[in-house]
Amino acid sequence: MNINNLIALLIAILIGLTIFGLSNNTPVLVTIGHIFILPMIGIWYGFKRHWQITAIDIAVYTTYLVGSFSDSFILFGGQIGETLQISMTLLMHMILIIIFRQEGTRIYSEKLKDLPKILVPVSIIFIFFGTVLIPILPDIHYFLLIFYAIQEMILISHGLFRQVKGKSYWWVAVGVSLILVKDMLYCYNFFVYQNKILSLYIIQYTLSATVYFMIAVGLAYNNQNRKQEKSIKQYIQNSIKLLLNNHRITQFSEFLKLRYLSIKVLFKRNFLYLRDVLKENKPSLK
Repeated sequence: MNINNLIALLIAILIGLTIFGLSNNTPVLVTIGHIFILPMIGIWYGFKRHWQITAIDIAVYTTYLVGSFSDSFILFGGQIGETLQISMTLLMHMILIIIFRQEGTRIYSEKLKDLPKILVPVSIIFIFFGTVLIPILPDIHYFLLIFYAIQEMILISHGLFRQVKGKSYWWVAVGVSLILVKDMLYCYNFFVYQNKILSLYIIQYTLSATVYFMIAVGLAYNNQNRKQEKSIKQYIQNSIKLLLNNHRITQFSEFLKLRYLSIKVLFKRNFLYLRDVLKENKPSLK
């Protein structure tokens, strides 16, 4: 069993432990699952990509770190916990949109068959928000969820318009599409049923972990940016070579020496000027 399969198994175990904790009212298991599930997905992605440090990879690592805070804040309960979680999820989704843009995604196509990629998610979100959410939304969440709905339209459309092929496209496309289902379940659970239906929360939590794992898999399969990749190991090796390069060290030392001398001369000149000014303005004693 390779490391990625092992981490995927640990992710499944974390989901199982969280479900067990929710079903048996075990707060410790629920807390562990909410805090560590998304970072574990980020670690899976890191090993799958051999810990590359391109701009896209760093953004992905950041996404799943932010996601950990998002899942943790819901444990606070009440409107404060919901507000914090929604806010962190907004940040997480914003980073995902930036990642898709970095891959070269643009929401534009002259093909008629691509029109549903925009119309379907926009229509579903518009109808759901207008008919289900608006009548029951608390005032504290109103404008926040309007912004969330608009951002979700943009996120899903970007995921469906990615200019990649094969596994990478389909993993992300299915993942972002299921985000819509996940968020609808979230709204029903917290705003309609006030988190009183345990089975609904379990389905929503499991689907959330699955969705973000699928997106991580799709991004990891994208080989489009291989030319600019640099592993952490290579980065460290290059840094050591740079430090051990005597010629560069000498140049840097000379640069520091010149800067020191220029600052010293400037300071001395200003000090002498100040001293002369003080002498001129010193009152004479009669």
